[in-house]
Amino acid sequence: MRFLLILVALLYMTRASVFAASLGPDSLQTQTDTTYFQQAPSLPWVKQHKSLLLKSSSVLLVTGLFITSYNRYDRPLHVLAQQERTSVSDKTARLVEPLGTALPLHATFATMFAMGALAKRPKMREAALVGLGGFYLSAVSTSILKKSFQRHRPSSTDDSHLFDGADGSGKNTSFPSSHTSNAFAAATALASVYRDSKWVPEVAYGVATLVGLSRINDNKHWASDVLAGAALGYLTGKASYWAIRKAKTQLQKRNWVVSPNWQNGAAGLNASLRF
Repeated sequence: MRFLLILVALLYMTRASVFAASLGPDSLQTQTDTTYFQQAPSLPWVKQHKSLLLKSSSVLLVTGLFITSYNRYDRPLHVLAQQERTSVSDKTARLVEPLGTALPLHATFATMFAMGALAKRPKMREAALVGLGGFYLSAVSTSILKKSFQRHRPSSTDDSHLFDGADGSGKNTSFPSSHTSNAFAAATALASVYRDSKWVPEVAYGVATLVGLSRINDNKHWASDVLAGAALGYLTGKASYWAIRKAKTQLQKRNWVVSPNWQNGAAGLNASLRF
């Protein structure tokens, strides 16, 4: 905490010194002539950086929830979820669980791309590409973390702190939840492309949350697995959105056309150059 306070103070002083330097020496002198007066910025620093602060706060919040869940609440939440488990929760879990797997997500984004191409809706095509990119980034990242930590699932142990590490057998892959990371990567892709929509982000993240909760209900993951998967999915979805936007700008300059391809059970990309 002391380190954070010092860091904030240093950042504030650095910003103040840069602002003072931008005014010039004459502006810092006490003068009656209004020639030397320079108006302060019209918007406070907080308002100017509202988006950055909100994103940083969200990351800190998720990190805090993960640490708290891992240290104190994984086991109690596991017990509570199984005690309150009902036929309704099981049916809901069976309904939403596939939405965190590869085939339904590929089918969804392939359909979106085809519909976007036929209806000439570039935003729909972009959402499909961002979604596929986010899925692949999420899948690779999740696989690496699973092999590195090799955490035991709640269905196999009551100890929420049991990890085999990279030298384990490879059978224990609870951390993080791949269903949740895939679902949140897809949700983030849709929410980013359709960020001006009143309902797309809410519905997308709502469905992704249900996917994560289904993994706790089915006794497949600890709560911290799901939180980590959600954070990873969000980050990979945003990374895909940024990369696709960047690539799109560059490709348009060079008149390239890129489209997804699904053939013989394998996904890929087709690229063509127009002359």
